[in-house]
Amino acid sequence: MHAYLRQRILDGTLPPGTALSQLQLAHQLGVSRTPLREALRLLQEERLVLAEHNHRMRVADINLEELESLYASRIVLESLALALTVPRLSQSELDALNQELDAMHAASIERDADTWERGNRRFHALLALHAQDRIRETIHRSIDASERYRRIKLRTIPHALEIAEAEHKDILAACCERNSDAAVERLARHLARTALTVIAQVAPEHEPTAVRTALRLVTGKLNSSGQSNAGRDSSERTRTR
Repeated sequence: MHAYLRQRILDGTLPPGTALSQLQLAHQLGVSRTPLREALRLLQEERLVLAEHNHRMRVADINLEELESLYASRIVLESLALALTVPRLSQSELDALNQELDAMHAASIERDADTWERGNRRFHALLALHAQDRIRETIHRSIDASERYRRIKLRTIPHALEIAEAEHKDILAACCERNSDAAVERLARHLARTALTVIAQVAPEHEPTAVRTALRLVTGKLNSSGQSNAGRDSSERTRTR
């Protein structure tokens, strides 16, 4: 039941702000209120639903502060993990990364966002393979927590799967060349583009300072206007669509 409701929130069937009546949901799903309350509790822990003062629940709105903090931290921490991982990648590990890309490509052809999402998680986890356990655990939690925002990008941006595939291939190519600097920069820009693209869709007036600052810390590059190149690229992509 938790998985079912979670999926409906992530795929937009239950959009942000939707009121959730436990009585109606229990009747619709054919379950008692007890397992339903447990499912809603888990969704609340994931910040996908919020409890209101009258004991009703509603689907959480998009939280820009959470989005920014998640992606700013991911840019910094996943870049560190990748820098630690690239020099130690074995051929079998590079093959595993390539296999994930092949599986994600097949899923994109079928427009199977669920399978693609699972492959995306595994791909990013492999990029942190040789970081310390605590770093990897933190990264895994952040990847889980940012799924809602990835799903928004996949739903709302034309050719989002193809764009992500090209970026993943560029990251893997740098890994295969043992070029840590290039791999780290490409990963940081890939993550920043996701955050900046979603922000441009849901709140174009919002200034994503944390994401741009994190990107600058990793790449050391800002254009003359003070905007990161990833932010500029994302804005240009959005305008052209």
